Amino acid sequence: MRKAIIIIFILVVSGLSAIPILLNVEIIQQNEIVISWKIENPAENMKIEIGCFRKADKEIIEIPSESVTGDFGFLEKKDFYELQIILDGLPQDFMLDDYIIFPKLIYNDRIYYEMKKFKAGAYGVIMAENIIEMISSKEFYISKFEVTNEQFKAFVNADGYEFQEYWMIDPALMSKSIIGWIYQAKYRMTLPFEWSFSKNPFWKKAESNFIYGPVTNVRWFEANAFCNWMQGEMPTLEQIQVAFYNSVECKDDMFSGISIFKDNSFPLQKVWDGVSEWLMSGVEPSSASCAGCNEMFVMINNANQKWNYVVTLLKCPLFRNANLGFRFVID
Repeated sequence: MRKAIIIIFILVVSGLSAIPILLNVEIIQQNEIVISWKIENPAENMKIEIGCFRKADKEIIEIPSESVTGDFGFLEKKDFYELQIILDGLPQDFMLDDYIIFPKLIYNDRIYYEMKKFKAGAYGVIMAENIIEMISSKEFYISKFEVTNEQFKAFVNADGYEFQEYWMIDPALMSKSIIGWIYQAKYRMTLPFEWSFSKNPFWKKAESNFIYGPVTNVRWFEANAFCNWMQGEMPTLEQIQVAFYNSVECKDDMFSGISIFKDNSFPLQKVWDGVSEWLMSGVEPSSASCAGCNEMFVMINNANQKWNYVVTLLKCPLFRNANLGFRFVID
């Protein structure tokens, strides 16, 4: 009941409705670039922008709006969307193997990338070497990519660190729903570690310092606040196991940002080899060892430590690390 009250309060304060969800992105290069996608829960005032950069040096490519036709900018509600980009608006050597190009859904100043939908059901997940178990899952959507610096910057610019409602925690996770807000004040949290308001961009001195690279060095409390702001949450241990089993290895540097594969699709990725990720699962609240908070799970599979199944550690929610980020889900 307390969780429902917290969620309702957040929705009322932020004035948000059901979130439009970007799904089924396909990108084809012919005489032009064709990008198609679907949106579940389409809403008024949602819009599409395009991100593009060169893999070799991460140079951002600005695409002139006059080079884009079709569903671009503010969108109408419909079942299927498609846009076209003429090659004259792109670098002369543009090839999908060498560049990354992808749609971004902008809604209420929040930036959403593509998500993957998992239907309710039983999934076989790898629990250990040569051991597969079936676990049941409710329907959920999971972000195909780890939360990026660009997405987290939008949270910072929206004063996400300054509104208590985003920092509230499900009492099923921690005995004090307000403990995150208490620690936000105690440790004067205002930015991820290594970010600075005096730098442009804020993450210039961070180890993950690319706009589309994963935001790292965030405490669990900060990740939880961001997910509340986005109307989602971090994956549970069960959800990340399902995601891991259905993911692929991207083979890019862990901080390389959004990736694309040679089949021109966006499979669920970077679960195997991106950065370690905070989860929405932990020890029981009754096991709290200090001030009403308790340890939370970190999935430690990343570019430096890889396994063929989900491996976790329990960490204090105040822990942070240059290889630790997160992604989010929507139930």
